[in-house]
Amino acid sequence: MTSISANTLLALILALGASPAISEEDPSFTHRDSFIAAHPSLFWLREGVRAHERARYSEAMTALRRSAWHADKTAQAMISQMLWNGEGVARDRALAYVWADLAAERGYLSFVATREQFWNALDADERRAALAAGPAIFDEYADAVAKPREERALRTARMRITGSRLGHVGTLAVNEILPWGVVTTDGSIYYADKYWKPEPYWQWRDHAWKKLPEGKVEVGPIQIPPED
Repeated sequence: MTSISANTLLALILALGASPAISEEDPSFTHRDSFIAAHPSLFWLREGVRAHERARYSEAMTALRRSAWHADKTAQAMISQMLWNGEGVARDRALAYVWADLAAERGYLSFVATREQFWNALDADERRAALAAGPAIFDEYADAVAKPREERALRTARMRITGSRLGHVGTLAVNEILPWGVVTTDGSIYYADKYWKPEPYWQWRDHAWKKLPEGKVEVGPIQIPPED
């Protein structure tokens, strides 16, 4: 199994969470405030990471939950780590497992491995508590209900800025005032489908974690411990 320690995973989460762009090939505007503000999952993830880096854990948890509510798996994984470590909250290993299970919903190797490590570390009572708590968390934060929230926000932002109910870009140019001057971006690049439309957007967001780390994860069936 691919193995990654809790501290190493948290470091990766913090590194990626602070920089929402998926790769070096992504345009610089994906790092800018105006772009991030139009993507609630990215905005609240960044706020959560910044608060965590300042050890303001209560603020971090609030922001991360807002990001998680918009289907951000990185935020969900970070919540699981904070619960496991007791950062700003009472340590709750059962609930940490639930959030780790939620973060692993799309099969990211690092998150699946962490979920299994957490499960193996739980005692029988904690496993029962996790299984009992799981459905309510999934009902509110799983992709089936959380992704549409992010997608509605993206549609609203795109329509507001382009002035088209269909989000038509046409010959639109995007001008941003930055400390060093005005930067103009071709609208067809700024409003490329992968930044705004559901299927390509989620593929873009998934790319970073799907490519990390290299290796094979073997997951056995989860067994419910017998009643005492």
